Amino acid sequence: MFGTLRTIWALMVVVGHIFWVGEFGRFAVFGFYILSGFLMTYVMQKNYGYSLNSKTKFAKNRFLRLFPSYWLACIITILLIALFGNSDNGKYAIMTVPDTVFSIITNLTLIFPHWMPNQIEPRLSPATWALTVELFFYAAIALGVSKTLYRTYVWVALSVLFIVATYALGLFWHARYFSIPAGSLPFSLGALIFFMVKENKTKLIPQVLINYPLYLFGAMLSIAIFVSITITKGLPIWAMEILFYCSLFFSFLLVLSLAMGKPFLPFVSKTIDKKLGDFSYPFYLLHYQAAMISSYLILGKITVFRGNTNLLSVLMTLAILILLSLITIKWVDSPIEKLRTKIKNQKS
Repeated sequence: MFGTLRTIWALMVVVGHIFWVGEFGRFAVFGFYILSGFLMTYVMQKNYGYSLNSKTKFAKNRFLRLFPSYWLACIITILLIALFGNSDNGKYAIMTVPDTVFSIITNLTLIFPHWMPNQIEPRLSPATWALTVELFFYAAIALGVSKTLYRTYVWVALSVLFIVATYALGLFWHARYFSIPAGSLPFSLGALIFFMVKENKTKLIPQVLINYPLYLFGAMLSIAIFVSITITKGLPIWAMEILFYCSLFFSFLLVLSLAMGKPFLPFVSKTIDKKLGDFSYPFYLLHYQAAMISSYLILGKITVFRGNTNLLSVLMTLAILILLSLITIKWVDSPIEKLRTKIKNQKS
C-alpha cells in the first residue's frame, strides 16, 4: 500500500537533485522518514519483538535490505569515474573514489559520523547522508524507543523540544533538516501513527482529513512546488520553514491514511504497488549515476541538467535510471529477498 508513494517520493528527490532545485526533494525526504518510523515500529511490534534474538534478526534484515544494493551503486560510481573522470560540478564534486581509511570505512558502512552527515565527503552516492539518519533511528526503534505509546509520546515531545532549541540557539535551518536529531520528529510521528491505528485513536481526527490520501499528497506536492518556484525569487527562509512543516503535517496525515487502509491510487493493485515500490531505493541510490551517463552523452560533460533541462535529458536520464534499477532489482534485491524472508521467519 506504500510502494507507489515511496517511488513517487524518490522521483521527487531525482527531480530536485538533477533537474530543478534541491528544495523540491527535501519535502519527500521527511515523508520517507515518517514512513520509515511507522514501518520499523510496525515490524518490530508485529514481526520481530524486542528480545536480543529478535533484534539481531531485525538488524540482519535491515543490513540485507540496504547494503548490497548500496554497494552495487558504489561500484557503478567507481566504474563511471574510471570511464568519464571526476567532475567539479555540484554534487559530482563529492563523488570521488575514497582514498583514506576513514573515507573508505564511511562509504562502506553508510555511517557518516557527523551530527549533520551531509558534511562528510566524499560520498559515492551523494544522497546517502540521509541513510545515516535512517540507520540511527532504525537502531533506536530496535532498542525500544517506540516500544510503547508512552515512550513514543516522550519521543515526539523531545523531538519538538529539539526543534524549539535550534530556534532559541539561532541555528540555521539546515540544522532542522540535515542533522540526525532533525530526523527525530518525522520518525517519531511515524511511530505514533502505528499506535494511533493500533489503539483506534484515529477517531480523534476528523475523517475528512484522512479519507482521501491522494488529496493529501496533492497538498504536500503543491507546497513543494510552490516553495521550489519561489525560493529562487526571494521567498524568506522563515516562510519556507513554515511551509515545510505544513508539508510535514500533510505527509503525516497521508501515511496515517494509508496505514488505515485507505487506497492511494484505487486502480493500482497490491501486486503492482509492490513492484513499483521496488524502484524506490534504486532510484534514490542511482539517480546521480544515471545523470552522469546521460549528461555525458548529451552535453559531453558530467553535470546536472539544471538550466539545460529538456525532454531529451529527462527521458534519457529516466531510461538509464530505470535500466540501472532493473539490474539492481533483478540481480541483487530479488535474490536477497528470499534470504530476508527466511531470516524473518526463523523462530526466536
